[in-house]
Amino acid sequence: MERYASSYRFGKLTTYEDGTQSNFIFDDYANTRFAWRYPDLAEHVLYTARVVAHAVQNEMAQEARILVIFQRAQERLKEVLEMPDQDTNRVIRSLKENGWQVSGKLKQAYPQLTRQELAQRVVEAARSAVEE
Repeated sequence: MERYASSYRFGKLTTYEDGTQSNFIFDDYANTRFAWRYPDLAEHVLYTARVVAHAVQNEMAQEARILVIFQRAQERLKEVLEMPDQDTNRVIRSLKENGWQVSGKLKQAYPQLTRQELAQRVVEAARSAVEE
């Protein structure tokens, strides 16, 4: 403000084209125009567009593939052993994390998995969908 102290003053009230009324008069617009210009954000927009495109084309596509695989695993698991989605999610995650082996904890939570034949069918159903 000190730099432009001699460039502004208050005068007669004027109504501008947009209907705004002001008595502020400023004489040095040529030297201060840089402060009123819109910033050039073209590079920012291009960068953001590339980030969004990458997210949509790669990250979201990969997430969609994972969800389809998981849904297929749920469906195959339910063909062998009927259970709610929440339980199928738990079983699939447990099997995958334990190298496609039925853990003791999983057998405790689902006693029907203590039968070797059924447990093997459950493992094959989940594994076949995930590893396709």
